[in-house]
Amino acid sequence: MLALGGIAMIKALQGAFITAFSTRFTFGALVTFVVTVSGLDLFNIHAAFWGILFSYVVSRVLEPHDHLGLD
Repeated sequence: MLALGGIAMIKALQGAFITAFSTRFTFGALVTFVVTVSGLDLFNIHAAFWGILFSYVVSRVLEPHDHLGLD
């Protein structure tokens, strides 16, 4: 039940991130926030690292237009 509630909040959170972070890398910022807040702790590595890693991968795959001109 908690997972469904979290999934339902993704669009609301993304809207807040769009307002806060302009129009670039919004989904990547959302993934960073969600993974870091989740407290994911794999291989004794803190959630902040996994948040940055997952958000970079997700952003590269789902937001390729935001990465144009940065390489």
